[in-house]
Amino acid sequence: MVYCCYRYEGDAVEKLKIKQIYEYIRINYGYSQPFFLKDLYVAFSDIKQGTIRESLRRLTNEGKIIKAKNGVYEMPNPDRILKAPTVNILSIVEQAYLKDNDNIIGYRSGINLANRLGLTSQTASVETVYSNAVSNRKREIKLNKNRLIINAPRIQVDNQNFKLLQVLDLLTDFDKYSEYDLKQASKKILSYITNLQLSSEELERAVAAYPLATQVKFYKIGGANVITQK
Repeated sequence: MVYCCYRYEGDAVEKLKIKQIYEYIRINYGYSQPFFLKDLYVAFSDIKQGTIRESLRRLTNEGKIIKAKNGVYEMPNPDRILKAPTVNILSIVEQAYLKDNDNIIGYRSGINLANRLGLTSQTASVETVYSNAVSNRKREIKLNKNRLIINAPRIQVDNQNFKLLQVLDLLTDFDKYSEYDLKQASKKILSYITNLQLSSEELERAVAAYPLATQVKFYKIGGANVITQK
């Protein structure tokens, strides 16, 4: 009988911890915003990590949260029109790979960037991203049914240089992505990086990280001339 009392007391404590974690998620993240297991470890440093993982497993089984991928979760909106809960993929990509609070740590690239700049009518269902958050040169991950190709950048991405790195990536695979020749496309490309503020050292370091053919294209279209020197 004493054993049973201890068991019930333990169950009550577990339920209290689960409720505490759930309320923290609800208040700090709300609906349809991704949150990360590593952040919960920090917020609940007084609770064992195994207990936090078990709490999330139970909340997932109860349908109160959704698991997007290992370590990434989201609270579904109860007022959603669709019965089946879905995760906000764009928010997960942005928070996991593109931004760290107010700091830019990654950027989108590939044919979708070329489309955004008006260089092609083509789009890709698989998003291509470069991010400081990974060390692998290239790998593919899945978020639910969505695929994402994520690469380590050639140099550290920051708030000042990410647009320049996007353009340098584009020039590296220019013939693959653009429906225009370099001369025709140069105006659209230059308008994207006009008035970026970089020191000459920052500019040279970024450009030097790319193949010689990319460097030639960048200087040929006058890329260095539209960047404001700090």
